[in-house]
Amino acid sequence: MQIRWIEDFLSLSEVGSFSRAAAARKTSQPSLSRHIQSLEEWLGVELIDRRAQGVVLSPAGRLFRNFAADMLRKTYEMRTVLRGQSAVGRDTVRFSVAHTLAFTYFPKWLKQLKTAFGPVGARVGAVDIQDGAAALIEGVTDLLLIYHHPQLPVLLDPSKFSHLVLGTDRILPLCAPDERGRALYKLPGEPEAPIPFLAYSPGTYLAHVVEMILLGAGKRCFFDRSFETHMAEALKAMVVAGHGLGWMPESCVEREIAEKRLVVAGDSQWRSPLEIRLYRAADCSNEFIDRLWAFLLTNHAGTSN
Repeated sequence: MQIRWIEDFLSLSEVGSFSRAAAARKTSQPSLSRHIQSLEEWLGVELIDRRAQGVVLSPAGRLFRNFAADMLRKTYEMRTVLRGQSAVGRDTVRFSVAHTLAFTYFPKWLKQLKTAFGPVGARVGAVDIQDGAAALIEGVTDLLLIYHHPQLPVLLDPSKFSHLVLGTDRILPLCAPDERGRALYKLPGEPEAPIPFLAYSPGTYLAHVVEMILLGAGKRCFFDRSFETHMAEALKAMVVAGHGLGWMPESCVEREIAEKRLVVAGDSQWRSPLEIRLYRAADCSNEFIDRLWAFLLTNHAGTSN
């Protein structure tokens, strides 16, 4: 298998046209088509549904697309490391940030931090919470920004890892409104009309939070699980488009709620608060991290340990 085959496949899946993908990749259409066929032969599956009109990914193609994008990103990162281009400056912080927070909370927080503290170089990795915790334990990241719920704690030894509570969020059940502005779906649903459930992938932190809410509500929900993803942004797009009901952090959907493109689909028993926590290793010997942490301890209104 060749890297360019994967690059061609991702370009094709993005633009939905062999001719446009070939132009974007600066190659001929027959050459790009051969690369896609070679990739399919190597994988042993069809990635493109050739019975459909236009470029439509097969179920295997849709599954492979996310894996391929992640693999390609990691390959590029490793090439950078091996070429010696990844040196971290003394005033650069290696952040691991939970996927949803990387898109919502982190950019605003970092801007405020720079204004108050001064220049802060940042290398940011968007991570699953467990992967971020592992990175902190292994010393490959300096600060970890994640969600926390007391019933679903991240297992970091408090004697080795300090944290600050930077703020709070809520996870809410949401769906698109009907023509009268009311929720298209209402929890817990009905046996004869199950709610299309847009879910997080099993094993992700927000999937555990949603499961905790459902178990704690004391009522049976009637769902038709029709979609799943590990990304809250992808889930939001599906909910906004009216495909069903899903749970999302409020910070992720503030604009959509204000614009009445999303409405809350259940009362307080279907919601849960979340803390936004920043962790660091207590034995970190980086002087810049020490100064930054001391500043946060002094100037932040949140709680710490």
